[in-house]
Amino acid sequence: MCACRLCDNAIVRTWKSQDAKSDEVLEFGLCGSCGLVQQTSLPSDEELRIYYSHNYREDYKSTHQPKLKYVHRAGRTAKDRLSFIRLAGVTAEGKRLLDIGAGGGEFCYMATKAGFSAHGIEPHQGYSEFARTNYGIDIQSCGIADLNEQQADVITMFHVLEHLAHPRAAMKKLWEALSDEGHLIIEVPNIHQADASPHNIYFKAHLFYYSRFSLMTLASQYFELVCMQDEGNLFMAFRKRAVPLSQLVLPTQSQIEFTLARLEKKGWIEYLTTGRGLLKPFRRVDQILLEPKSEHTNPKLVLDAVWANDKPLQHITASVIGGTVLLCVALC
Repeated sequence: MCACRLCDNAIVRTWKSQDAKSDEVLEFGLCGSCGLVQQTSLPSDEELRIYYSHNYREDYKSTHQPKLKYVHRAGRTAKDRLSFIRLAGVTAEGKRLLDIGAGGGEFCYMATKAGFSAHGIEPHQGYSEFARTNYGIDIQSCGIADLNEQQADVITMFHVLEHLAHPRAAMKKLWEALSDEGHLIIEVPNIHQADASPHNIYFKAHLFYYSRFSLMTLASQYFELVCMQDEGNLFMAFRKRAVPLSQLVLPTQSQIEFTLARLEKKGWIEYLTTGRGLLKPFRRVDQILLEPKSEHTNPKLVLDAVWANDKPLQHITASVIGGTVLLCVALC
């Protein structure tokens, strides 16, 4: 039995499932100490480096650079994410923001409009070139290993952490790259969520599957949680610790058992009812109607139009539980 990549303890349960894109059979495991769900057999670091720099975007988006519809979607999502960041108490004025896994640069561009001095890193050559060409944003074609000490006041990682093969080493690198009292903003797929189709949960490119418990454990040595949204995708804002803890803060056994219970409950009935899967076709129609129709529109103009639309994309409320802000999000 393999050891957990987060806490080095034993994997207590394994199962097999198909990759949502290729139908390839993959094996997954649940750690009995930190509750992290993970692939039990990972590619080498060199294989991952080559895959993310050359093949990942083609596999998942079927394109070497973003299509216009993806630019529009990324712009709308960026406005949501900036709203979350504001509710976490992070102000933009004079702040250096670094977006890791910046993709085509849409979030960085929108962040500059919000007042951040934004730049990013993106391993995929085509997407990072697209960002530099279309938005004039400084997006370097590199990975997290190339970060420098205290180069940002805010670091954002949207759907990136689940792809990193060495999560604890990544946390240390992020802690070093942040200024004193800097903030780390993370969004990942939520293994607890009910609104993911049973055919759309597991991917070979997703090495780890986080819950709020395992993500807090991962960050605990270097960061303090200040804000969390746990409906749908998992969104957390952390503040840098002045001095790292000597070890991880592990979840309770009841929290690990909760994750196990959620895994066992996942299925079509929950997805279609609690997860509102029955409504997804209607939301997709709305999304298609909102997207720009002309393939000749300038990507920058698309984002400018999204920014100019002041209608909130989501209704967001906040409450405080045990010193942590819990965000509640409902679709309009």
